[in-house]
Amino acid sequence: MELDPKDVLGILLDHYSSQIIMGTMERARGIRELSKEYNIPLSVCYRRVKMLASMGILSEQRVGNRVKYISNIDSFNAILDFERNSMRVEMTADGEEFKTEGNIV
Repeated sequence: MELDPKDVLGILLDHYSSQIIMGTMERARGIRELSKEYNIPLSVCYRRVKMLASMGILSEQRVGNRVKYISNIDSFNAILDFERNSMRVEMTADGEEFKTEGNIV
């Protein structure tokens, strides 16, 4: 999983994306279930889930004819240093550690 720190931070700070990730950490859930539980418009939920899955943040699981999604993120840490205009993002997903650094702006 190759992610730019700004992309990761943007995803996790997005209200809907963060709800979807948190909602799929314990167990796999379908798009309609996530939409209903977190009051996310269905079309928005569908787009966010597909984006997160394409980035490797969510994994797809087939349950009969249905598709459910589960988060691959085990832990996440972001450090922003505004004085130095730098950010460091550390994330564990599927047991692998990812660390990346970059500028805030």
